[in-house]
Amino acid sequence: MTFKKILFVCMGNSCSSPMAEVIMQNLMVKTSLYWEVDSAGLRTWNTGRRPNKRCLQILREHGLRSDHFCRQFSVNDFLYFDYVVAMDEAVFKELLLWAADNRAGKHCKVLLLSSFGKNGLPAFIDSLSPTHKLKSFRSAYYQIKECCKQLILSQKVDIVKYELPSTDDDELYYPGKDNTPQDSAKANHVTETSHNNSGIYLLNTDVRSSGGLMSSSTDPSNSKTSMPSYSQGVQRKLCHKCGQKFLAAL
Repeated sequence: MTFKKILFVCMGNSCSSPMAEVIMQNLMVKTSLYWEVDSAGLRTWNTGRRPNKRCLQILREHGLRSDHFCRQFSVNDFLYFDYVVAMDEAVFKELLLWAADNRAGKHCKVLLLSSFGKNGLPAFIDSLSPTHKLKSFRSAYYQIKECCKQLILSQKVDIVKYELPSTDDDELYYPGKDNTPQDSAKANHVTETSHNNSGIYLLNTDVRSSGGLMSSSTDPSNSKTSMPSYSQGVQRKLCHKCGQKFLAAL
Protein backbone atom coordinates (compact mmCIF):
# COMPACT_ATOMS: atom_id res chain seq x y z
CA MET A 1 0.00 0.00 0.00
CA THR A 2 1.28 3.47 -0.90
CA PHE A 3 2.84 5.52 1.90
CA LYS A 4 0.49 8.27 3.10
CA LYS A 5 0.79 11.36 5.29
CA ILE A 6 -2.41 12.15 7.20
CA LEU A 7 -3.27 15.14 9.39
CA PHE A 8 -6.36 15.20 11.63
CA VAL A 9 -7.69 18.69 12.34
CA CYS A 10 -10.21 20.02 14.87
CA MET A 11 -10.72 23.48 16.36
CA GLY A 12 -8.42 23.37 19.38
CA ASN A 13 -6.38 20.16 18.89
CA SER A 14 -7.02 19.03 22.46
CA CYS A 15 -9.85 16.48 22.18
CA SER A 16 -10.97 14.75 18.98
CA SER A 17 -7.99 15.23 16.65
CA PRO A 18 -5.28 13.94 19.05
CA MET A 19 -7.57 11.00 19.84
CA ALA A 20 -7.91 10.25 16.13
CA GLU A 21 -4.14 10.55 15.72
CA VAL A 22 -3.43 7.91 18.38
CA ILE A 23 -6.20 5.60 17.14
CA MET A 24 -4.87 5.73 13.58
CA GLN A 25 -1.29 5.15 14.74
CA ASN A 26 -2.45 2.07 16.66
CA LEU A 27 -4.23 0.73 13.57
CA MET A 28 -1.03 1.30 11.60
CA VAL A 29 0.87 -0.92 14.03
CA LYS A 30 -1.78 -3.66 13.93
CA THR A 31 -1.90 -3.79 10.13
CA SER A 32 1.84 -3.16 9.49
CA LEU A 33 1.12 -0.01 7.48
CA TYR A 34 3.67 2.77 7.53
CA TRP A 35 1.84 6.08 7.30
CA GLU A 36 2.80 9.34 8.95
CA VAL A 37 0.00 10.59 11.20
CA ASP A 38 -0.29 13.95 13.01
CA SER A 39 -2.96 16.30 14.35
CA ALA A 40 -3.45 20.06 14.61
CA GLY A 41 -6.03 22.71 15.49
CA LEU A 42 -7.37 25.72 13.62
CA ARG A 43 -7.14 27.95 16.72
CA THR A 44 -4.28 28.85 19.05
CA TRP A 45 -6.22 28.07 22.24
CA ASN A 46 -4.11 25.08 23.30
CA THR A 47 -0.83 25.54 21.43
CA GLY A 48 2.01 23.91 23.37
CA ARG A 49 -0.30 22.12 25.78
CA ARG A 50 -1.02 18.43 26.23
CA PRO A 51 -4.36 17.01 25.00
CA ASN A 52 -7.39 17.24 27.27
CA LYS A 53 -7.26 15.02 30.37
CA ARG A 54 -10.47 13.19 29.39
CA CYS A 55 -8.98 12.40 25.98
CA LEU A 56 -5.87 10.97 27.63
CA GLN A 57 -7.97 8.98 30.11
CA ILE A 58 -10.01 7.30 27.36
CA LEU A 59 -6.82 6.41 25.52
CA ARG A 60 -5.37 4.87 28.69
CA GLU A 61 -8.53 2.76 29.08
CA HIS A 62 -7.63 1.15 25.74
CA GLY A 63 -3.94 0.73 26.52
CA LEU A 64 -2.91 3.73 24.42
CA ARG A 65 -1.03 6.93 25.14
CA SER A 66 -0.35 10.24 23.44
CA ASP A 67 2.94 12.14 23.33
CA HIS A 68 1.33 14.93 21.33
CA PHE A 69 1.61 18.64 22.11
CA CYS A 70 -1.15 20.74 20.61
CA ARG A 71 -0.19 22.88 17.63
CA GLN A 72 -1.92 25.22 15.21
CA PHE A 73 -2.70 24.24 11.64
CA SER A 74 -0.55 25.94 9.01
CA VAL A 75 -1.04 26.48 5.27
CA ASN A 76 2.24 24.59 4.81
CA ASP A 77 0.38 21.48 5.98
CA PHE A 78 -1.45 21.51 2.64
CA LEU A 79 1.90 21.15 0.91
CA TYR A 80 3.22 18.38 3.14
CA PHE A 81 0.28 16.06 3.89
CA ASP A 82 -1.59 13.86 1.44
CA TYR A 83 -4.84 14.00 3.42
CA VAL A 84 -6.08 16.71 5.77
CA VAL A 85 -8.97 15.12 7.65
CA ALA A 86 -11.52 17.36 9.40
CA MET A 87 -13.12 16.06 12.58
CA ASP A 88 -16.42 17.92 12.05
CA GLU A 89 -18.29 19.84 9.37
CA ALA A 90 -17.40 23.33 10.66
CA VAL A 91 -13.69 22.51 10.46
CA PHE A 92 -14.21 20.85 7.07
CA LYS A 93 -15.81 23.97 5.57
CA GLU A 94 -13.07 26.23 6.93
CA LEU A 95 -10.36 23.94 5.59
CA LEU A 96 -11.97 24.01 2.15
CA LEU A 97 -11.78 27.81 2.16
CA TRP A 98 -8.11 27.69 3.15
CA ALA A 99 -7.38 25.04 0.54
CA ALA A 100 -8.94 27.07 -2.26
CA ASP A 101 -6.31 29.80 -1.82
CA ASN A 102 -3.32 27.89 -0.47
CA ARG A 103 -3.31 24.37 -1.89
CA ALA A 104 -1.99 25.68 -5.25
CA GLY A 105 -2.95 22.57 -7.21
CA LYS A 106 -1.04 20.20 -4.92
CA HIS A 107 -2.08 16.61 -4.32
CA CYS A 108 -3.44 17.25 -0.80
CA LYS A 109 -7.08 16.24 -0.30
CA VAL A 110 -9.40 17.67 2.35
CA LEU A 111 -11.64 14.95 3.83
CA LEU A 112 -14.39 14.75 6.44
CA LEU A 113 -13.78 11.82 8.78
CA SER A 114 -17.48 11.16 9.40
CA SER A 115 -17.97 10.55 5.67
CA PHE A 116 -16.13 7.21 6.10
CA GLY A 117 -18.96 5.19 7.62
CA LYS A 118 -19.85 1.56 7.09
CA ASN A 119 -21.12 0.56 3.64
CA GLY A 120 -20.15 3.96 2.27
CA LEU A 121 -22.73 5.79 4.39
CA PRO A 122 -21.97 8.88 6.53
CA ALA A 123 -21.25 8.17 10.19
CA PHE A 124 -21.96 10.15 13.34
CA ILE A 125 -19.12 11.35 15.56
CA ASP A 126 -19.84 13.11 18.85
CA SER A 127 -18.36 16.60 18.95
CA LEU A 128 -15.93 16.99 21.84
CA SER A 129 -14.84 19.90 23.97
CA PRO A 130 -13.14 20.22 27.39
CA THR A 131 -16.57 20.79 28.98
CA HIS A 132 -18.06 17.50 27.76
CA LYS A 133 -18.45 14.55 30.08
CA LEU A 134 -16.37 11.40 29.97
CA LYS A 135 -19.15 9.33 28.36
CA SER A 136 -19.06 11.62 25.31
CA PHE A 137 -15.33 10.99 24.93
CA ARG A 138 -15.91 7.26 25.33
CA SER A 139 -18.57 7.20 22.61
CA ALA A 140 -16.44 9.33 20.30
CA TYR A 141 -13.53 6.91 20.67
CA TYR A 142 -15.44 4.02 19.09
CA GLN A 143 -16.99 6.26 16.43
CA ILE A 144 -13.59 7.66 15.44
CA LYS A 145 -12.02 4.20 15.42
CA GLU A 146 -14.67 2.82 13.06
CA CYS A 147 -14.25 5.75 10.66
CA CYS A 148 -10.47 5.33 10.72
CA LYS A 149 -10.92 1.66 9.79
CA GLN A 150 -13.06 2.61 6.83
CA LEU A 151 -10.53 5.26 5.80
CA ILE A 152 -7.83 2.59 5.70
CA LEU A 153 -10.02 0.21 3.72
CA SER A 154 -10.85 2.99 1.24
CA GLN A 155 -7.20 2.88 0.18
CA LYS A 156 -8.01 -0.36 -1.68
CA VAL A 157 -6.11 -3.21 -0.10
CA ASP A 158 -6.23 -6.04 -2.64
CA ILE A 159 -6.99 -9.40 -0.98
CA VAL A 160 -6.37 -12.23 -3.44
CA LYS A 161 -8.17 -15.49 -2.67
CA TYR A 162 -6.27 -18.62 -3.70
CA GLU A 163 -8.31 -21.80 -4.22
CA LEU A 164 -7.76 -25.35 -5.44
CA PRO A 165 -9.43 -26.32 -8.74
CA SER A 166 -12.97 -27.66 -8.63
CA THR A 167 -13.77 -31.25 -9.63
CA ASP A 168 -15.30 -30.02 -12.90
CA ASP A 169 -11.89 -28.71 -13.98
CA ASP A 170 -9.76 -31.56 -12.64
CA GLU A 171 -8.84 -32.70 -16.13
CA LEU A 172 -6.96 -29.45 -16.64
CA TYR A 173 -4.47 -30.32 -13.91
CA TYR A 174 -3.26 -33.72 -15.01
CA PRO A 175 -0.28 -33.72 -17.39
CA GLY A 176 -0.65 -35.83 -20.50
CA LYS A 177 -4.36 -35.20 -21.01
CA ASP A 178 -5.49 -33.26 -24.03
CA ASN A 179 -7.53 -30.12 -23.48
CA THR A 180 -10.89 -29.90 -25.15
CA PRO A 181 -11.74 -26.66 -26.98
CA GLN A 182 -13.94 -25.72 -24.03
CA ASP A 183 -11.08 -26.30 -21.60
CA SER A 184 -8.72 -24.25 -23.73
CA ALA A 185 -11.17 -21.37 -23.73
CA LYS A 186 -11.29 -21.49 -19.94
CA ALA A 187 -7.52 -21.49 -19.72
CA ASN A 188 -7.29 -18.33 -21.78
CA HIS A 189 -8.99 -16.33 -19.03
CA VAL A 190 -5.87 -16.46 -16.87
CA THR A 191 -2.39 -15.23 -17.57
CA GLU A 192 0.52 -16.60 -15.59
CA THR A 193 2.51 -13.69 -14.12
CA SER A 194 4.39 -14.93 -11.10
CA HIS A 195 5.09 -18.12 -9.21
CA ASN A 196 6.40 -18.75 -5.71
CA ASN A 197 7.64 -21.82 -3.90
CA SER A 198 4.11 -22.84 -2.86
CA GLY A 199 2.95 -23.08 -6.47
CA ILE A 200 0.57 -20.10 -6.31
CA TYR A 201 0.01 -18.19 -9.53
CA LEU A 202 -1.18 -14.58 -9.52
CA LEU A 203 -3.44 -12.93 -12.05
CA ASN A 204 -2.37 -9.91 -14.04
CA THR A 205 -3.41 -6.54 -12.64
CA ASP A 206 -5.98 -5.91 -15.39
CA VAL A 207 -7.68 -9.23 -14.66
CA ARG A 208 -7.37 -9.08 -10.89
CA SER A 209 -8.85 -5.59 -10.66
CA SER A 210 -11.73 -6.23 -13.06
CA GLY A 211 -14.17 -6.64 -10.14
CA GLY A 212 -16.40 -9.53 -9.11
CA LEU A 213 -15.54 -13.13 -8.35
CA MET A 214 -14.66 -14.35 -11.84
CA SER A 215 -13.91 -18.08 -11.82
CA SER A 216 -10.64 -18.95 -13.54
CA SER A 217 -8.60 -21.96 -14.60
CA THR A 218 -4.95 -22.20 -15.45
CA ASP A 219 -2.65 -23.97 -17.85
CA PRO A 220 -2.58 -27.81 -17.63
CA SER A 221 0.85 -27.71 -15.98
CA ASN A 222 -0.31 -25.39 -13.20
CA SER A 223 -1.34 -26.80 -9.85
CA LYS A 224 -3.44 -24.00 -8.41
CA THR A 225 -5.65 -21.11 -9.47
CA SER A 226 -6.42 -17.70 -8.05
CA MET A 227 -9.55 -15.66 -7.66
CA PRO A 228 -9.63 -11.87 -8.00
CA SER A 229 -10.89 -9.64 -5.22
CA TYR A 230 -13.71 -7.14 -5.29
CA SER A 231 -11.47 -4.07 -4.98
CA GLN A 232 -10.49 -1.90 -7.91
CA GLY A 233 -6.86 -0.86 -8.25
CA VAL A 234 -4.12 -3.05 -6.84
CA GLN A 235 -1.79 -1.52 -4.28
CA ARG A 236 -1.14 -4.36 -1.83
CA LYS A 237 -1.64 -8.07 -2.54
CA LEU A 238 -2.52 -10.40 0.31
CA CYS A 239 -3.47 -14.06 0.22
CA HIS A 240 -6.91 -14.89 1.59
CA LYS A 241 -5.62 -15.95 5.02
CA CYS A 242 -3.39 -12.88 5.40
CA GLY A 243 -6.25 -10.72 4.16
CA GLN A 244 -8.53 -12.04 6.87
CA LYS A 245 -5.84 -11.30 9.46
CA PHE A 246 -5.54 -7.77 8.07
CA LEU A 247 -9.29 -7.17 8.40
CA ALA A 248 -9.38 -8.78 11.84
CA ALA A 249 -6.56 -6.50 13.00
CA LEU A 250 -8.72 -3.50 12.20
